[in-house]
Amino acid sequence: MKKSLLALAVAALAATSFASTASATTVYDKDGTSLSIYGRVQAVYYSDEASGVTRDYKVSGEADKEGSINASGRLGFDLRSQINPYVAGFAKAEFEMSNGNNVVDENGDNFYGRYLWVGFDFGQYGQVKVGKFEEAIKYAISQTDIYDDWGCLGLNGNDDRREGVVQYQWNGYGVDVIASYAFAKNNEHLDGAYWTGATKEIVDLDYSYSLAVGYTSPDVLFGPIAVRAGYLGGEFADHSKNNEVLLSRLDSNLSGIAAYDSYDQFAVGVSWGSLNIGPYVGAVFQQRTFDLNVAGSETTPNGTVAFYGSGESKVTGYEFAVGYNFGNGLLVRAGYNHQKYEIDGLGEAQGACIPVYVNYNFNPQVQVWAEARFDAGTDDDDNGDNFADATNGVYNAQENVFSVGLRYNI
Repeated sequence: MKKSLLALAVAALAATSFASTASATTVYDKDGTSLSIYGRVQAVYYSDEASGVTRDYKVSGEADKEGSINASGRLGFDLRSQINPYVAGFAKAEFEMSNGNNVVDENGDNFYGRYLWVGFDFGQYGQVKVGKFEEAIKYAISQTDIYDDWGCLGLNGNDDRREGVVQYQWNGYGVDVIASYAFAKNNEHLDGAYWTGATKEIVDLDYSYSLAVGYTSPDVLFGPIAVRAGYLGGEFADHSKNNEVLLSRLDSNLSGIAAYDSYDQFAVGVSWGSLNIGPYVGAVFQQRTFDLNVAGSETTPNGTVAFYGSGESKVTGYEFAVGYNFGNGLLVRAGYNHQKYEIDGLGEAQGACIPVYVNYNFNPQVQVWAEARFDAGTDDDDNGDNFADATNGVYNAQENVFSVGLRYNI
């Protein structure tokens, strides 16, 4: 990029001379080359069970938790350059930064690239991009992903931003077609792989592929109707410690190893209306299945029995969402999220919650919101931690939590 582009971007940021819109602001556009900037700065109060902050430890080893405020920022750059009348190059770089514990990447860093990609736009023939982003399956599960903090209990894949992804996307006549392929990568986040290695949901992957299709109709009464479907399949890297589960972590009567081998997922979603104005309703169903290679032994009343073979764990989820944007700065959203987690021979556990979200925009830049999640029949045992234990602490859906935030959009 020319140095003048960077100089203009820095000057624009320093002067905060952005247009009155929360979307990307174009700070340079000349001779077919453009640069747009977007971002946000926010401070969010999280309630006791959500903050991750401990105040005092009891003799029993338990900890009193205390509400706290997290501050975070996000800054993104959209770039585009017309190569010839038929092809344009484009890129995106979006960075996340935080001083709290809730907004960090899987390595614990508090400044990292959230999205990073480059690509070619062939106009009516579609786009190709390469970099770090979610695979095609994200398109099929996104219709209920409409909250800031407390949704997505029933979704797998909403947080799986993978590196090394190649994606082709085409849209026309209301139809969207997205196909992606992800190359081998270590230390990748994978929703639903709760019991992997030393760090939950961090795995080493060989490859994965995904396909999603959808159709969005013209407005029907209060808005368009959109129907989507997607599939994802992948293989884990062989003989990786990240991909192994000690069976004794799952059941004290077991010893040995269960190694993640492969996985697949399907999802369908439907929505009616628009989040921008008026009413909105959406629903998603998805299921992600993990194939396991198992070798170990079990202690029984009759002695120790050795076994080996295959098994699977399965994450099934569905969500409903409703919302209304009044058009005067006020919007409300609510829904129902449900997840069932199963492991062969070890039973199942279920979590359910009701997220509620209220947001008010003073103007396109400044907004406040309050959000809460209420337990809706999570399958808890006497200690209240059956679902939390089953998911290795990833989800504590039995806890009622809330957050209140103030945000400035760039």
